Amino acid sequence: MNPHLSKFVLILIEAPLFQRWGSSHEQVPSLDVFGSYFPAWLISLAAGGLLTVVVSAVGSLIDIRPSGFLRFIVDVSLILIFSISVWFWFFAG
Repeated sequence: MNPHLSKFVLILIEAPLFQRWGSSHEQVPSLDVFGSYFPAWLISLAAGGLLTVVVSAVGSLIDIRPSGFLRFIVDVSLILIFSISVWFWFFAG
């Protein structure tokens, strides 16, 4: 395939996606917390981390926590699951 043609096709595919980013009528979701605006994704990430710590502590108490590299994978997965869940529950609507 011609390299110029492939670049042109790529631009045609990506152009509608970039056009949406420049929209002036949409705002970044921010929340006023104690007089300072925080992005909603940061609050969701903090809540996901806190929920992961709680679930990890409960898992350690009942002795169902994995060890080694698998523990790292489980912790990262829990942070992602809880952060995305908090985002959808509170901010995506």
